[in-house]
Amino acid sequence: MKILYFSPHPHINMAAPSGPGTHIREVIEGFESEGHEVIRLIAGGEELNATPSIQYKRRSWKRFIPSIVWETLRDVNMMRADKQIEKQLSQLIAREQPDMIYERSCYGMGAGLRASSAAGIRYVVEMNAPYPEEKEAMQGKSLLSFLGRRHEKMQVENAWRTVVVSSAMKEYLLKKTNVDSKKIIIVPNAVNPAHVKVNPENELAIREQYGLKSEHLVFGFVGSIFPYHGVDRMIDSFEKLEKKHPAIRMLIVGDGEVLPALKARVHALQLSDKIHFTGNVPHRNVYDYLSIMDIAVMAKSNWYGSPVKIFEYGAMQRAIIAPDVVPVRDVMIDRTHGLLIDEDSNSLLHAMSYMIEHPAERLRMAGTFHNKVMNEHTWQKMAKHILEHCE
Repeated sequence: MKILYFSPHPHINMAAPSGPGTHIREVIEGFESEGHEVIRLIAGGEELNATPSIQYKRRSWKRFIPSIVWETLRDVNMMRADKQIEKQLSQLIAREQPDMIYERSCYGMGAGLRASSAAGIRYVVEMNAPYPEEKEAMQGKSLLSFLGRRHEKMQVENAWRTVVVSSAMKEYLLKKTNVDSKKIIIVPNAVNPAHVKVNPENELAIREQYGLKSEHLVFGFVGSIFPYHGVDRMIDSFEKLEKKHPAIRMLIVGDGEVLPALKARVHALQLSDKIHFTGNVPHRNVYDYLSIMDIAVMAKSNWYGSPVKIFEYGAMQRAIIAPDVVPVRDVMIDRTHGLLIDEDSNSLLHAMSYMIEHPAERLRMAGTFHNKVMNEHTWQKMAKHILEHCE
């Protein structure tokens, strides 16, 4: 089968080390590993030096414009980009004659549905988030928000199949549309075992750089550092535990908008010798850092997304503390695969304390989830699952 993989988002680059970039690459590779030909149209580019097809520039006068007006202008730009990419997509369809279009959808973009309908080609759409709600929460309201909601409904109701990353997303779309539940398939995120590699020299260099010795018990986090990821809660819990457990350490891998504030907090607590920040690291080296951690933590997550982190943690057989949200419960059982915590400030503290004081349980849970990840949650298996429902 010839599959046209379509990503209309102008800012998602296939080569990026981010979650979306990784997802695009791995799904395509999974389709190809199943023997299918994949052609691509990636609006955000396939090389990291590629220039996005549209860019939003917030000029100095933007502060004088109400947020709703600015967001409406952004939506107008997105609509223009949608029309432009539709022309490219239609030309590619005419030239390549694919059997199926597989679209990684984004807010307000309907080119894939329109072009596939015009050509009479099977259309499969991947919905990774409640895009209208997500955009409004993260960027603000727009006078054209109704178009985003309309696109979302039309895509799901007209698609051959809709692929979602969690049962929470499936329930959301069932409430928003009239589609048969059998047409929405749940495919959580995964890992590629071929990429799970550790360079012993890098591991040793990292240990030496941060003074992490074999007697230290290391808590860790890997990812973008934003307010909603709960790294601040990790630091506060660590501060309460380290007096009783002086051999614990923390390694925070990644960068983000709240990193300076977190560093200042650690400095004020006089914990800079025990809590270490690495900043951004190349994605190919992430497993080197994970290999140093004993307990990998994801303190918070949203209600709909399937966190790639927990699968990476599991692939490295790290003990895991994760948020007790539906997408995590789709793949993890509390106290079988790790410890699941709620939003209460003491929940993380108690989980970290339990991991310190119960090493045998920590290792048991890590091993159990590792086996599950490697047997059930590889990108090739996820791609195969998609194709079984879409062919």
